[in-house]
Amino acid sequence: MVVNKLGRDIPQEYADQFGVFEGELENIKDYQESTRTIKPAKPRDEKLVGSIREAIEKTGLKDGMTISFHHHFREGDYVMNMVMDEIAKMGFKNLSIAPSSIANVHEPLIEHIKNGVVTNITSSGLRDKLGAAISEGIMENPVVIRSHGGRARAIARGDVHIDVAFLGAPSSDEYGNANGTKGKAVCGSLGYAMVDAKYADQVVIITDTLVPYPNTPISIPQTDVDYVVVVDEIGDPKGIAKGATRFTKNPKELLIAEYAAKVITNSPYYKEGFSFQTGTGGASLAVTRFMREAMKKDGITASFALGGITNAMVELLEEGLVEKIIDVQDFDHPSALSIDRNAGKHYEIDANMYASPLSKGSMVNRLDTCILSALEVDTDFNVNVMTGSDGVIRGASGGHCDTAFA
Repeated sequence: MVVNKLGRDIPQEYADQFGVFEGELENIKDYQESTRTIKPAKPRDEKLVGSIREAIEKTGLKDGMTISFHHHFREGDYVMNMVMDEIAKMGFKNLSIAPSSIANVHEPLIEHIKNGVVTNITSSGLRDKLGAAISEGIMENPVVIRSHGGRARAIARGDVHIDVAFLGAPSSDEYGNANGTKGKAVCGSLGYAMVDAKYADQVVIITDTLVPYPNTPISIPQTDVDYVVVVDEIGDPKGIAKGATRFTKNPKELLIAEYAAKVITNSPYYKEGFSFQTGTGGASLAVTRFMREAMKKDGITASFALGGITNAMVELLEEGLVEKIIDVQDFDHPSALSIDRNAGKHYEIDANMYASPLSKGSMVNRLDTCILSALEVDTDFNVNVMTGSDGVIRGASGGHCDTAFA
């Protein structure tokens, strides 16, 4: 066993493989950025292929490789299940998956794990039946949980090397220019997918809305894309707001939110030009509503709102209470539409710029206040966002530790 800085025993094999916690700033050092294998496109090459199976075949996917997905569709995502079902039918085994997060809708992964298709997972979170199944021990190898900033760091530094990224995009042209603001299944920012596209050896864009070339605005550029597949549906936009994202009428949660807002408004950070971020839980979303009333009363404007964006933040922008929105993902359909409607004030960024501790300066470094939900908090303010009191995995690291330290 190896003892980390918090006094916890870490098995030697995992300490050797992943390292141990030595302090928040201990590993923020100069590093060599990850490299990837590029297969150049010749002038007459076509990227558009006829099916997910054909795209998988063209990438040369092999047993033991690492593939990735993004979670911008949240509970409305169809892409991961479609791709994994096809991969299983083709007989692949021993794959590692590195999605930016895993939702309840990805329950079919349980069978892929039991059948040996998936043997390793790294993600920011696990939920519902999949989280319970993994907690019960269906995987031989440990799941590696990384925060959103930690995942971006790991990919950029090469700790996680993605062989093939399968990225759902609400719209794309035939050459791979993709965005999340046009199409049938608008999800808004593609901030997590952008990191995968930049560092994966090969990138497959899966879309249900093919548009004429060139597709703009460009979130993922053609220079990062190898293949484009058109399917009937990539996701249900209504599913973006399901699960963790919810507005509350619970009196207890509303009281917590009111107290949290009072803590902020009575702090030295609450002044003209302050910045803030809120999470997706009922209480943390309600804080935004209380903050709105305080800001109107006090005549205070925020310089920017950061992180996962909700319609409550968009309303602050459009009321002039927030000058800019910096957006790595959208938690509801109205905020996804705002990027296009409020172009110039509502900016899409990738996860590296959002929260990577090894970037040349992430947005969380400039954040004044942050309101996030938690499963448990003890009297010393240690926060647990991953497991219930029964030890079962049912949450996500998300941007918690990234924003909390900043």
